Parts: sequence; structure tokens; C-alpha cells
Amino acid sequence: MGSKLHKWLALFVGVQVLLWMGTGAIMSFLKIEQVRSEHVISRETETLDPEFPAQRWLVDRQGIVAITTKSVAGRPLVQIERNDGSKTLHEPETGTRVSPLPSSDAQAIALYAWTGPETSIAGAKLIESPVGTEFRGPFPAWQVTFSDPDGTRLYIDASSGAILGARSDTWRFFDFVWGLHIMDWTQRDRINSWWLLLFGIGGTVIALSGFVLLANRFPKLRRRKVKRAPASKSP
Repeated sequence: MGSKLHKWLALFVGVQVLLWMGTGAIMSFLKIEQVRSEHVISRETETLDPEFPAQRWLVDRQGIVAITTKSVAGRPLVQIERNDGSKTLHEPETGTRVSPLPSSDAQAIALYAWTGPETSIAGAKLIESPVGTEFRGPFPAWQVTFSDPDGTRLYIDASSGAILGARSDTWRFFDFVWGLHIMDWTQRDRINSWWLLLFGIGGTVIALSGFVLLANRFPKLRRRKVKRAPASKSP
């Protein structure tokens, strides 16, 4: 009975164990730099010395936690961050607000960040809701798509111009494999689901029961050898 239960449990859990091994091997094979598009996208931001003090045009100072002058696609802008988490970009000389950024600025930021082979932009659209598992905010954000073979897409904060995420066909494949590996087929971020716990416990039970069954076979093997031994002849 114990041996039969062990076999059926091994068959049930074995499929997922095979997926664990296979998906683990695939994720180890893929270069994480390529998954993150680090080989074609630079996320470095340049902070500039404030040549134009914001105090000259800044009227509403309530809740301000930081004022920085930074380069946005090679263009100096002043970023004002408030304690509610909001960020706005302004022209350094006049204080004119330029955020939320238009499509042209988002595309300029994307091209400025591109470090791979020469390519062009296939499209840009403003999004205000999650895009599957590849981007969940903050919003609003620009989705800028390149025409490269890997289908690279950048998600750019419409308020601050920051690059929030870089996705590609390689990333989507890795994300799918990761979902199979952790048994989270929808959200891809739950590593403590009941499914994973159940199969993990099942795998442990199989391993322990296998050792017990193997240990129980040792005495039987010894007894068989004794029974099969030829009887010694008397002189």
C-alpha cells in the first residue's frame, strides 16, 4: 500500500518537479542583463548644478521636500517633489510647468536612453492602467515602443520623465517561465501561494517516503541472499 501511494504521489508531483527543473534551467540560461534590456537601455540620470534658483519663480512652497535640476533627454529641467509623492518638471528660467510630458518629450527621453544598434520608435501611447504583468504603475506613464527585433518597450513617468521599466520579448518569455516556476500563472509575484506550498510538501513527502521504502527493502534483500545460498555438503 505504501509503495503504491508513493508511486501515485510521485506521478502527481513529478510533473511540477519537471517544470521546476526545466524552468530553472531556462532562467539560468538567459542573461539577466538582456532580460532587463540593460544591453540597450541606459537608466543613468544626470543631476545638474542649479544655475537658475527656483526661488525666483517658485510661489507655492507648501509640502516641498526636494528641488533638483536634472537633465531630461539632454534638456535641463527643475524637478519639484512634494510630500504627497507628486513630482513636476519646470523650465529653469521661467518656472513654466512642462509635466505631464507630451509624446514628443517621451520619445526624446526614450531615444536618449537607447544605447543599442540604430533603431527607430514604432509608437508611443499614454497609459493610465496596468499593462498585464509587465507594468503596474505609477500612472500616467508613456509606453514607448522601439522597432528593434526584441520589441523593446519603455515605460516613462509622464510627471518626472523617469524610466520606470524596460520590457521586451525576452522579458515576456522570462516572465512566463517565472510564472510556471513559482506556480503563479496570473500575477507572477506570489512566491508563497498554496499551490507552491502544497507541491513543495508533496515533494518532501515523496523524498522521505522513498528513503523509508528503500530502507525497508534492505533486510528483504539480505534474506533472499541467505535463502539462495547453496547448502554445504558434509564431509
